[in-house]
Amino acid sequence: MDQTESYMGTTFVIVSDDARVRKPDDLMTLERYSPRDVLPPGAQIGDLKRIPKGTNVKINEIQVVPTGAAGSIVFAHVSSSDGTTAYGWTSTRNFNGGFVNETLGAIPPAPGAGKFGPNAAWKGGKYDRQLTLVAIVGANYGIKHIALDTLDAYLELVRAAVTENVLIAINSGFRSYQEQKYLYEGYINHRHNFNKAAKPGASNHQSGIAFDIHVAGTAGSAVYDWLKKNAPHRGFVRTVNKEPWHWEYNPAKAAAALAAHTYKTSNVIA
Repeated sequence: MDQTESYMGTTFVIVSDDARVRKPDDLMTLERYSPRDVLPPGAQIGDLKRIPKGTNVKINEIQVVPTGAAGSIVFAHVSSSDGTTAYGWTSTRNFNGGFVNETLGAIPPAPGAGKFGPNAAWKGGKYDRQLTLVAIVGANYGIKHIALDTLDAYLELVRAAVTENVLIAINSGFRSYQEQKYLYEGYINHRHNFNKAAKPGASNHQSGIAFDIHVAGTAGSAVYDWLKKNAPHRGFVRTVNKEPWHWEYNPAKAAAALAAHTYKTSNVIA
């Protein structure tokens, strides 16, 4: 399976009772049965078209529609798993798993991309290199980016958690210089809903190794407790004090933490 387009060739199950079909030229508008349609049992002309719950589908194409506040809806054009019936466009939130952690494709750096471009990695305050990024559906259905270099490790973490009925999802992955600059300026200017942020160029989110994971708290949170126990064995370690959501893929530091019988670096107290 192509790790950068995980939905391709995958069979999904419709788990919603209300998997409505959308108009292909306006995905925010719903399709209704017209006189030219073959009506399923019990349907009437003018009723909303829906894909029955329990239907196995495959995706032919996707489109991402931003909804504001960093959210989005990923729509998929689907057919039956055997390819005999085309159902049309519907929200991937109707699928089993809600499409969280599905990857939507690789984003290579543009030719001649500069150090302030969208794929530019920074490390220790200095420009490092250009990265290939991968778009992924994060927590709350926002489209995030992960460095291709760390994608396999992150997806292995996700799969290991799923076996214990724990959902790992990210609120933030790789950040460009401009994205980090925006967060830093919001923080230093005390703007509403802006948390503490490193100066642009200094955050490990810009190097591609940092992940803000949706943990919903610390001890007692199923996700956080699972990470404490399992993440260091897979190369992930907590590195920022008072940020239980911030984990980094750093196998050397994770190994050191394991040797010290912990899950974090020594600077992390709370």
